[in-house]
Amino acid sequence: MGGGRHVRLPLYPVAAMTVLRMHRFAIVAAAVLLAAIGCSSSSDSRSAGRSQSASTELVLGAIYPLSGPQSSGGHEELAGVQTALQLAERRAVLGSRRIRLQVESATTPDAARQAVDRLIDRYHVPAIIGTYGSTLAEAAAARADQRHVVYWETGAVADSVSISRPYVFQTVATGSTLGRAAADFTSGVLLPASGVPPAEVRVVIVAVADVYGRAVADGEVARAAEHGINVVDRIDYDPHRLDADALARRLGDDRPDYLWDVSYIDDGIAIWRAVLDHGVHLRAAVGTSSAFCMPDFGQRLGQQAIGVYAADKPDEADVQPSVLLPAARELLSPATSAYSQRMGGQKMSIPGMAGFVGGWALFHGVLPTVTGGVTPDALRDHAHNLAEPMYSSINGGGIQFGQPGTPASGQNLLAPAVVGQWQAVNTMRVVFPAPFAEAQPLFGS
Repeated sequence: MGGGRHVRLPLYPVAAMTVLRMHRFAIVAAAVLLAAIGCSSSSDSRSAGRSQSASTELVLGAIYPLSGPQSSGGHEELAGVQTALQLAERRAVLGSRRIRLQVESATTPDAARQAVDRLIDRYHVPAIIGTYGSTLAEAAAARADQRHVVYWETGAVADSVSISRPYVFQTVATGSTLGRAAADFTSGVLLPASGVPPAEVRVVIVAVADVYGRAVADGEVARAAEHGINVVDRIDYDPHRLDADALARRLGDDRPDYLWDVSYIDDGIAIWRAVLDHGVHLRAAVGTSSAFCMPDFGQRLGQQAIGVYAADKPDEADVQPSVLLPAARELLSPATSAYSQRMGGQKMSIPGMAGFVGGWALFHGVLPTVTGGVTPDALRDHAHNLAEPMYSSINGGGIQFGQPGTPASGQNLLAPAVVGQWQAVNTMRVVFPAPFAEAQPLFGS
């Protein structure tokens, strides 16, 4: 049973009861218990709001993978959120409110669900920030929404994280957005350079079979159809049973012109090595978030990564200050400097940038507009009213959430996506879209 009010059933001396009275009591007790179960989730948002409004300190939850294979991104994204809070406090945008982040580490969906319950039951948080990974976010967001507490997703891209969940918001580009970016780049840049008509081109999609992979791949398939691009095969693979050589052989049999890859870092490296080892001829390969764009991809593959493209969220190096609106341009340098200090000199990575933008939207855009008690319902309603135009965020995007009742409810409609290319060893440069481009694509690399 979800947290909230705990109903204490009245106790009576059973020995003095007649059978009839016991029967009546059982009916009444069952009705009270069912009522408690039915109202526990709906009471969560009210109890969180009461606890927070009565406190001099506003406690918000945060869930990230701080150990295991996703720990690097989890730490970086959390650092971005913490940097946003640091700057919001420094600039006094929060007024008299003092905010404390109660951080929980979770590396599995079950652990993420349990972390949500702990944060609500022990700390009465009205909102939880997270989670970097889509499989973790899917579980955590579902549980928070079930308990009527806002879930503020700063990094996970799977569309399903927020679909039909009125208390869930995603501040980053969704998987379908990244998939559309890969297809748009292929249609608008790669195909004109090759001279091959869309109807004659052969594209194969390789995607991990989970919420992240499906979201990106579905976006690619839909956008390919709009562009008239022929997707000849879609290979959905189990990350726990990946046979990269078998996958590469199937890919070779498909005779593709372009590969659109949706994988995690270890899978993506194994797949790309197998593609090269099996001599699969491609005009180009376009990956997406979580593999081909990651620094590890370039570091571990070295020369073999050169020429590969990847669609993802922007990082510090991808942002051209000249395109930003004045307030964002002014914020960019203090934000990246504070992040670097927090992270021992590290530049603001893709997860770090995503965490900062998501945190800033909450601490600077939403919380200052809430007067009185900070309840989940108040946060949710004020978030839907947030309207910050393109180029108002330091990543070059804006913040405007899809409205309730629409397919994109809770998703940031102005979250940016970029396409980069590994153009030298350990060097990726953004080549698309034009406002973000720092180089021209190297064709035939």
